[in-house]
Amino acid sequence: MFNYSKSHDASPLTTLAVPETEAPHLRPASPSLRTRVRNATLLVLGMVLLLGLYEVPRISELGGAVSNVLQRNYISILAGRHMQMALHRVQVAELQGDAHPVLADASNEYNYWMDVENQSLTEVGEGELAHDLQVNAKRLFEKIASSPPGSHHDRQFEYLQNHLTDLVEMNQNAMYRDEAHAFSLSRTLTLTFAAGLLVASVLGVVLSSTLGRAIARPLTELAQRLHGVGEGKTQVRLGPQKLAELDTVAHEFNQMAERLEYYDQMNVERLVFEKRKTEAILGSLEDGLILIDSAGIVVHINEVASIIIGIERNDALDRRFDDLEGNHPHYVRVRDALKTLEKDANGRRVEVELHIRGRAHSYVLKPVRLIQEDKLIGTLVVLQDVTYLRDQDRARTNLFGTLSHELRTPLTAMMIATQTLARQKGLLSAEQRKLVDMTVEETMRMNQLADNLMNLARGNIPSIPTERVRIQLGRLITETVKRFAMQAQEKHICLETRVEGTPVVSADRIKLSWVISNLIGNALRYTPEGGRIEVAARAGGSNLLSLEVADTGPGIPLEIRDHVFERYAQYSTPGYEPGSAGLGLAIVKDIVEAHGGRISIDSNNGVGTRVIVQLPIFQEV
Repeated sequence: MFNYSKSHDASPLTTLAVPETEAPHLRPASPSLRTRVRNATLLVLGMVLLLGLYEVPRISELGGAVSNVLQRNYISILAGRHMQMALHRVQVAELQGDAHPVLADASNEYNYWMDVENQSLTEVGEGELAHDLQVNAKRLFEKIASSPPGSHHDRQFEYLQNHLTDLVEMNQNAMYRDEAHAFSLSRTLTLTFAAGLLVASVLGVVLSSTLGRAIARPLTELAQRLHGVGEGKTQVRLGPQKLAELDTVAHEFNQMAERLEYYDQMNVERLVFEKRKTEAILGSLEDGLILIDSAGIVVHINEVASIIIGIERNDALDRRFDDLEGNHPHYVRVRDALKTLEKDANGRRVEVELHIRGRAHSYVLKPVRLIQEDKLIGTLVVLQDVTYLRDQDRARTNLFGTLSHELRTPLTAMMIATQTLARQKGLLSAEQRKLVDMTVEETMRMNQLADNLMNLARGNIPSIPTERVRIQLGRLITETVKRFAMQAQEKHICLETRVEGTPVVSADRIKLSWVISNLIGNALRYTPEGGRIEVAARAGGSNLLSLEVADTGPGIPLEIRDHVFERYAQYSTPGYEPGSAGLGLAIVKDIVEAHGGRISIDSNNGVGTRVIVQLPIFQEV
């Protein structure tokens, strides 16, 4: 079915020829689903029309019969009853002695209803009977009018009453007859309509069942074939169908299955290639990698990880990581560390020290949870070799210890010399005394710096202690700025102070002076000749006091601005010498935070830098 060809020089993948779309083969014309539905609908519609043509005249006839029952005969009966009542009033009045007072009204009422009856004649003989009643009633009323009081005409009254009764019975019988006729029409109509509905229902059921089978069977087969395709059975095909639309669907499905079969073959080759490429990449990494699926089975382990845990790669693959055979101490330590990390929801790292290839190595164990659609599909265990970083830390620690030790001897000599000079201030000029005081203070600062270096080398730097006293910040700024006046003059830099009000803080005087000195020293280092440095203090909001050191230097690039307070962080600026160890701003930040304050930097590259220190304002207790 497919034409396969390999191209060895194009790609490491096997190249498959895409199957050409088959030309539609000639098939006998099948009736379309539209045609079948249309024919069935027209058939049912024709039956409904025939049933309607048959039933509509009978419904009309039934309506006419009901109209006769409810209108004409009822009016005749009503007229007969009223005429009987009119005669009865005259007869009663005559029996009471004199009928003349009621004669006029009764005769008018009788004549009115007689006219109504003459307009509602419906039955055979009803007209003759009405005429006889009209004539005899006229004669009776004339006799009563001409007869003296006390006269009786009972025979005439009886004659008229009997004939009126005949009139009423005649119309009642007609109503009963019309009612029976209407009932007969209704029953016939009901039976006919029921039979028509039954035939239409049976026909509809047969047609729907036939169409349902014609549609459901191929669709069920199509669903089964699609399910097979979903399970990877791309060789399934559909045969010819009875309906034209379904036959077209079957043809398109077969073409789709052929393409899927081709792509399936191509994807197998591609997956094999990608798998080998991934294994080659993972194997070339210097870090150890162990891939564990959701069931805890080792799916992949590179050579570095195999060496680290002391277990051969083939012995680890397709086995549970927690149950690997072997009691190598490296494997046991890594396994226990991994179990500890699984209980930690913060995803922290654990560092383990292992003895490999004749020396100690440090590895950071980091499990990476692999999530797909909110479901854990596996864990990638990374064993990152950080031995070179620890070597650098040890080298830096040794360096700081050596520097601190070597600084002790000259600093002690300088301290003795400056203290000796301080005891002989009376023999010195004012300018000399000022220089001696400055030398003593700076020597004390250098001695404290040496102590910090020693503590840093020992790795036991505690939180910075502070001895809080009430300090006039403006005075401390002025005293500190004076120490840098000579350096600023040498570089032709304008060093200014601006203090708003008399801000007072509770702080350690020596350590806060370190903060100011360090910030001014950094500003002098990076401000070019002719530049300007301003040290300002002002009261801020929320009971905070703001200390700012602004310069007109080159500024700090945005990408390193967030790292300047880190230990050993240094950056080079063309034309300027960097700091000595990268500890200045880190120490400043620790001192500020020890005072309950915070420090930030506002700087734009090429514009200048403003360091902002916020400290709590002194409040009397």
